Amino acid sequence: MNQVASDKLNLSAEVERKVPAKHLESQQKQAVSSSQWWVIIGGLIGGFMAILDIQIMNSSIKVIQGALSMSSDQSSWLMTSYFTAEIVAIPLVGWLTQAFGTGRYALYCIMGFIGASFLCANAWSLDSMLLFRTLQGFCGGALIPISFRLIIELLPDDKRPVGMTLFSVVSTFAPAIGPSVGGWLTSHFSWNMIFYVNVLPGLLAAGLIYQGMLFNKVRWEVVRAGDFVGIISVMLFLGSLEVVLEKGGADYWFQSSLICYLSVVAVISFVIFIYDQLHSDYPLINLAMFKDLHFSYCMVVFIMLGTAIYGTLFLVPYYLSMVHDYNASQIGSVVIWMGLPQLLVLPFIPKLVKIINLKYMIALGFGVLALSAFMDSQMSINFMGEQMTLSLFIRALGQPFIMVPLSLLATKNVTRQDSASSAIIINVFRSIGGSFGTAMLTTFFITQVHIHSSNIQSSIAVGSQGYANFISQVKDMVMHSAHVGNNGTVGQIASSILTERITQQAEIMAFNDLFLIMGGLMLGTAVWVFLSNRDFRLFRHSHSVEG
Repeated sequence: MNQVASDKLNLSAEVERKVPAKHLESQQKQAVSSSQWWVIIGGLIGGFMAILDIQIMNSSIKVIQGALSMSSDQSSWLMTSYFTAEIVAIPLVGWLTQAFGTGRYALYCIMGFIGASFLCANAWSLDSMLLFRTLQGFCGGALIPISFRLIIELLPDDKRPVGMTLFSVVSTFAPAIGPSVGGWLTSHFSWNMIFYVNVLPGLLAAGLIYQGMLFNKVRWEVVRAGDFVGIISVMLFLGSLEVVLEKGGADYWFQSSLICYLSVVAVISFVIFIYDQLHSDYPLINLAMFKDLHFSYCMVVFIMLGTAIYGTLFLVPYYLSMVHDYNASQIGSVVIWMGLPQLLVLPFIPKLVKIINLKYMIALGFGVLALSAFMDSQMSINFMGEQMTLSLFIRALGQPFIMVPLSLLATKNVTRQDSASSAIIINVFRSIGGSFGTAMLTTFFITQVHIHSSNIQSSIAVGSQGYANFISQVKDMVMHSAHVGNNGTVGQIASSILTERITQQAEIMAFNDLFLIMGGLMLGTAVWVFLSNRDFRLFRHSHSVEG
């Protein structure tokens, strides 16, 4: 048992490189070989595919729904199953990479992701698609923290900003272009292509990782000595929580027996997981990392970043489709502006993080996100995709100022031994932040639509002069458009048009409220980051990663 314990704490065998491994603390100026860079790029390609597939299906969901004879409620489970399996897979990365080696486990996940994508493209029913999407999400979920972990383990401190910049492209650019890519592939080919498109990048990623890593024997003793109480409890907790957040709003939260049941499961399994991790000799995740105030503070900010990224990815398509009836391709052409402008800024980030106080960069980034949200909080019926492009462009310019310096701050004190735990915790917090933000926005939207509808109806109550004038105008319009019908039919048409307009206006006002709330949250985060410590120097005195 002592040998097993020693193996579990010895991570030098996890990522076997073609260059002798050293502790991160002594790697300040260590050269990075081309093989190591190729491994990192391979990992990033894998992570990019996994995050891209979260959103790529959005544009094609109606087409798939028709092809597999699904209802809209059933088709929504295709997204939920992927995201749930993805977040469940993340905490297992540390344990499984210890057992199989980071390189070997990455290859397993990439090949599993390719295979699951192929199966999704050939699904014949709802049940088969749900099964294959779950498998795809589980394999893809591991690729995200693996790509982050490779950066921490293979790059010395002076090269890490470049790696974090590349990861920023993966985590923020991929979801922004997902709807565009999915819409284009579906329009020009078929819905099956949104899954087949994963094959070539997947094979490239596998080839890059394979050529740059050596593979030791599988350590089955680590598998047998796994913290199975922690494994089962964290899977139950994250899986139940994710379904609650994804489906709670649509099912009116605790009015649904499923949501109540899963909430109880989430709470109980969370308590069991925390107790187990604090008392286990070899925990699945090192919760002691939260004793580092820098790390804990960064996790809160990562939650807000997840809310900002996925909250906007929810609001913009939802607004354009609901209010202006945009199709998938049209939505994709608007949402892509959340991603492309980042490429203008990202090349400068690695240099800036060595010069500028990191908290100023993070605060600036959230300030820009707040400005973008406020720009969309005064929308009217004529505010469509073209008018929204500018705010999304500005937003895209701000995102790189958050992701890279925040990742550097979070991993400042992380050793190789804790690299897996840090990658797991960071990606779980970012994902939960996105799910929580989307769930709250969905619930608040439904509430606000009812409130605004009631207020508008009370202001133009039946029998009022405003109501009479509107009905008269619509009657004249209908009669002059050669519609045949008695006065009662015309009155019904007028009332129907009025109801539609009230609903549409209430929806626009509700979206304005949501963007205003998003702006307030982002602005509050910017102020909190700015006041997080007493170091108000703009420029840094060294090139080390400091808070």
